[in-house]
Amino acid sequence: MFVKIMKTKDNIFSMSPRLEGITEQFERAKLFFNEAIQSTDKLDKFRRFVATIYFAGAIAEIMLDAAKNKEIKVSKNALKKILIAKLPRCMLVIKLRTHDFHRFGLLERAGMFMGGPVKLTASNGMVQVRYTAQGPVVTKTGNSKFEGQRPLLMCGDKVFDEEQGVYVSLQEVLSDYLTAVPEVIEEFRKLQGKK
Repeated sequence: MFVKIMKTKDNIFSMSPRLEGITEQFERAKLFFNEAIQSTDKLDKFRRFVATIYFAGAIAEIMLDAAKNKEIKVSKNALKKILIAKLPRCMLVIKLRTHDFHRFGLLERAGMFMGGPVKLTASNGMVQVRYTAQGPVVTKTGNSKFEGQRPLLMCGDKVFDEEQGVYVSLQEVLSDYLTAVPEVIEEFRKLQGKK
């Protein structure tokens, strides 16, 4: 079980505001995740998993913000490497939140859907992108380029995990991620100590 308090130098038990926020985001993520699991309505279930993405992503984002502001013992880049190593599909969770909030919204759609933006530049040749059951396939000739800004590929209610090369459900993404969060919170707590 995660210990929700930390000892300060004054021997008073308290929690830093960042750690409080991270812990609260985790509690919210668990709440929505469990509600999604229990839901019998397919659309309601999907929406609750999408809501869970926000809280799950906030856990990593609050930690990264602390590193950016030099509030912990490691740099933002070093912490990002820790999060990627310890939080399964961390970058996918952040990408999902970005797409839902800033781009097009995560919706279960019939067939395949790709959200960008992507930039295709043909130069002395051509560039083609095909979206398949095995993921995106880019074909280029000449000096042509394919540039994506965190493109997201979906097939129905599943998202493409580029690292694994497979489509996964939001439930799978979140289950793996949330299971690892307590250990990462404990690591973050330790990183808050004196530099």
